[in-house]
Amino acid sequence: MIDGLININKPEGYTSQDVVSIVKKVFKVKKAGHFGTLDPLAKGVLLIGLGRATKFFDFYIKKRKEYAGIVRFGYSTTTYDREGEKLDEDIDININEVNFEEIISRFKGEIEQLPPIYSAKKINGKPLYKYARKNEKVKVKPIKVNIYSFDYKIIDNKRLYFEVETSSGTYIRTLAHDLGQVVGSGAFLESLTRTRIGEFSVEDSITIDKLKSQMDIEEIVNFVIPIEKLLPEFTKILVNENGKNLVLNGAMITRDDVVKIEKSINSNDIVRIFTIDEKLISIAKKDIFKKGFKPFI
Repeated sequence: MIDGLININKPEGYTSQDVVSIVKKVFKVKKAGHFGTLDPLAKGVLLIGLGRATKFFDFYIKKRKEYAGIVRFGYSTTTYDREGEKLDEDIDININEVNFEEIISRFKGEIEQLPPIYSAKKINGKPLYKYARKNEKVKVKPIKVNIYSFDYKIIDNKRLYFEVETSSGTYIRTLAHDLGQVVGSGAFLESLTRTRIGEFSVEDSITIDKLKSQMDIEEIVNFVIPIEKLLPEFTKILVNENGKNLVLNGAMITRDDVVKIEKSINSNDIVRIFTIDEKLISIAKKDIFKKGFKPFI
């Protein structure tokens, strides 16, 4: 069993699930899943959890993300990217005349977005794209997201290069579309690269081709970040044999079972629980009332 995470540089044209299937085949594992979808048009960082690391989805999906891409102005599309159908005629616009400093300032901080109708966002248990394909009307509520930084550079009369850092759940396609609405010309996302998720960057990722070219299982395992190195933001706790048995049975451990605590812990903190031989066995939460740690993963 391989437990850990692999940072894949997803190429254009692949779905996130395509990449998961390739990873499963290469590593000969049954349990694998991605931590945050990338559209087929997009490329860049796609984190794949293997084995027990798949349980860490909720932690990684909430991490900040960074993107770089190009917005093309002149018309909008049905999907908010270059693969969609045109919604307008191509307007002859020169974005060098647009005051982007003022416009982009409106998109910084906490903003509201409407998820694209062609997206996997679920309404009443069904993805939005299924409604869109059948031309069915459905009420979509705006979501609150955060744009922590938004830098840009004008490429030509119709194209704007951008780099953004965002909260989880931000739709970059919607960001491109909304920019076009404010400018008044329409716009869509022409290209996109996810450059970072939390501490994982595209510079440290591995391409699918390189992964598939490794024939020796011992070689490809070197590309996996061991589960023991994941979630370093949570305090590390070592437990004795009794504590290990309690944890493996889902029971609470007390201070008597703890051999070492990496650093001080605040009330309700999440911690990583390790055995004496440095094997991660659980993620737990401090219970200040029962004065112990309750495993939940």
